[in-house]
Amino acid sequence: MKKPNFEKIISLLEANEEFSLTEKQYEKSTGSTLPKSDYYLKNKSALAKMAKKYGYIVEVQAKTLCLKKVN
Repeated sequence: MKKPNFEKIISLLEANEEFSLTEKQYEKSTGSTLPKSDYYLKNKSALAKMAKKYGYIVEVQAKTLCLKKVN
């Protein structure tokens, strides 16, 4: 699996608003495919770690990523 480039996603995270990405949008934005395991994607992936840094969690809804602010 190719290492994702989160440059385009960081601007969305910095906007401090919840957003969703389809699998295709994620691939287009990062140049990488989504991990196959939902558990890994939500808890251990580079995206999960970056989301946490910005105060988000990752939820997977039929391979649509929803990043929500943690209060």
